[in-house]
Amino acid sequence: MAVTLLVLLIPLACAALGVGTSAASSLPSSAGGASPAAQPDDDEEATTGPVTDEAFLISVRQTSLLAIPAGRQAQEQADNAELRDIGRGLADDLETLDDEAGALATRLELTLPDQANARQQGWLDQLDGLSGADYELAFVNRLRGALGEVFLVAAHARAGSWDDGVRAFASLVNDVVDGHMTDLDNTGLVSDGAPPEPVRDASTTQPALGPATSTPEVTPVASTSTADAGINGWLIALVCMAEAGLTVGLVRFARSR
Repeated sequence: MAVTLLVLLIPLACAALGVGTSAASSLPSSAGGASPAAQPDDDEEATTGPVTDEAFLISVRQTSLLAIPAGRQAQEQADNAELRDIGRGLADDLETLDDEAGALATRLELTLPDQANARQQGWLDQLDGLSGADYELAFVNRLRGALGEVFLVAAHARAGSWDDGVRAFASLVNDVVDGHMTDLDNTGLVSDGAPPEPVRDASTTQPALGPATSTPEVTPVASTSTADAGINGWLIALVCMAEAGLTVGLVRFARSR
């Protein structure tokens, strides 16, 4: 009887301690051969997953397709001399980064986009139709937002890529982008009062590939912990019932003797 009771307690103890149950998987799965990066402790950060070298280079190219024409445009349309200088420097530096992104893509046999996405084209069209203070406010906030997004992607690539050249380039991108973000911040025009996003025709809107969605879509690994917990619970209950019946039978057998 003592042995039987001990056996009865084993599955209950295992269930209480979580032994043998499936652990929930929170590791993200990213397409495109992502370079594995250390998973941060914070759950919100962990959902972003690693950034592939391809996604990083696409983000740089897509940002260039917005920042270069916008910077050249600012040299012509901005009334403020400071913004004209910012536009010129931004266009020049992004051309340099774009050239290096293209060279890395060639080495890694990757294909980069060659035109602005629908969202970016909408921004460029909007800026083209503005002037004066409205133009300056929109320019600063649109470019500040785009640079902030590629800055985050570069940080992920710097932390997670296995490629020495990609890591070095990611560090350069962060340094250059941070400098231009600081210049835009110093204008005092970064605010939530910028003109609203331009309205786009949903039928012609193409998926955004650049800064708007520069972090690749991550598909979480399906977790079966809930289902397994239910199965294990029923299994434990059935084992306990069987062992309880066995115990009763043993007691009756002992009494009969």
